[in-house]
Amino acid sequence: MSYEKLIIVGNLGRDPELRHTQDGTAVTTISVAVNRKRNGEKATSWYSVSVWNGQAEHVCEYLKKGSKVLVEGGNLRVNQYTGKDGKSSATIELTAERVVFLDSAPEEGAGNGEGESADKDIPF
Repeated sequence: MSYEKLIIVGNLGRDPELRHTQDGTAVTTISVAVNRKRNGEKATSWYSVSVWNGQAEHVCEYLKKGSKVLVEGGNLRVNQYTGKDGKSSATIELTAERVVFLDSAPEEGAGNGEGESADKDIPF
């Protein structure tokens, strides 16, 4: 038996963009920055996360650059390449099974800038 699960907590590096496959399946790829300190030095690891179906639609609707998320996923892939500067680099990719929004929801009555309460659009 084999099992692979990765859990990361970080911030989106850019706004998510919704795309659709030829059969109409919703998909987005989010870039998640995970910051840490190692031996007193700050370091950031970037993860490219594929999000599918309704979850992709929710991610695109409610998250933006800087949003804090927890991602549970699998199908981990590491792709190595040589950058324009000649240095060897790698991308870390995974497929999300679950994306948890960690930022607080807007306060009730705060509004969304369009004269309506922002919480009317939240589906849960």
